[in-house]
Amino acid sequence: MIAARLQRLSNLGPLSDARLSEDEASQEPAASGCAFADSPDEESGWLLLTGSAGSGRTRLSAEMANRRIAEGRPALYFVAADLLDRLRSAMNAPSGGDFSYALLFEHVRDAPFLILDDLDCISPTDWAREKLFQLLNHRRNSGRRTVLVSERADLSAIGLQSFLTLDLVRLDLGGTATGTRYREFGGMTEAVLSRYTFDSFREQGLGGHGEAENLPRAKATVMEWAERPAGWLTLIGGTGVGKTHLAAAAANDRLAVGARVCFAVVPELLDALRASYRDDGEASFEETFDWLKNVDVLILDDLGAHQATEWANEKLYQLCASRYLRLAPTLITTNVAPESLDPRLASRLMDSQRGTVLYVKAKDYRTDQPAIVVNQPRRRPRRRR
Repeated sequence: MIAARLQRLSNLGPLSDARLSEDEASQEPAASGCAFADSPDEESGWLLLTGSAGSGRTRLSAEMANRRIAEGRPALYFVAADLLDRLRSAMNAPSGGDFSYALLFEHVRDAPFLILDDLDCISPTDWAREKLFQLLNHRRNSGRRTVLVSERADLSAIGLQSFLTLDLVRLDLGGTATGTRYREFGGMTEAVLSRYTFDSFREQGLGGHGEAENLPRAKATVMEWAERPAGWLTLIGGTGVGKTHLAAAAANDRLAVGARVCFAVVPELLDALRASYRDDGEASFEETFDWLKNVDVLILDDLGAHQATEWANEKLYQLCASRYLRLAPTLITTNVAPESLDPRLASRLMDSQRGTVLYVKAKDYRTDQPAIVVNQPRRRPRRRR
């Protein structure tokens, strides 16, 4: 059947069965979205669909794709971050294969009807911006019908704001802002964060005393990373040498240019993830975990201070492995020697091809004593029965 074949090609996956009821589809703003999907492909046009988390953006996107497929017309759906991951993987595929980069890019570029979901959740690397610009620019010039789905109508952080000057249909599903431009776990609220800047960082040693062997270099390295974050930056040093201050200053700089940032003290983050799974169920946990994987800049403060249970190690590995593969900007601070961490994670932290590791050497500004990097004996995680 034609519809079955179009469904396989749509990349909808589990969303193939996601449909609005007749009553839902007849009410605004969903009705305007359905009308856009029903319009002939000869009528070029773009639609921007915005709304907070839980407002139904993905459900309406799936409805638009599914109603076209039911009529025997093609539709292609991609979560933007997943598309970029597929393109990166395809670049390493054998030349001429079914999943080659060129074929995949052409397939998406020339699709008669394309939906790009969660567009503002990508990691805004130069490569990601370039690929999305090439893709959307071609579709704009060739009049291909396109749906852009985002939490808010501001794509400047990923360099795509110029596409929103088009004569496009704008639909806002509303809802309360989720505050996902910045999230914290462990008390680093925006008010607290604002106190930590590069200007207030004392290169002669925090507190104005003690030895500061390489604090000027540490500050310069983090400032350079914060200006154009790419890949990982890991700060290793004893307690009180200024790692958290520098990480917070980097977070401040990225927030100032519109990036989405998460500052997470690792033990507090793991507690919050456990609570979300226990109190609100798997859906809440997955939503939070996916957001952490895709946020523009992730700060993991005090890695190694957590209890190294099997569950904790596994979740940290899954989170970091996802961002490691995509070179998603991630800044990590720890006072634990890498060899004391989960070996899977330590291997990624020390990979010079994916980022920079800097040992911060100074006295503890609180005690004026030498700051020591902890070398803990690695405990075997206790298996849950």
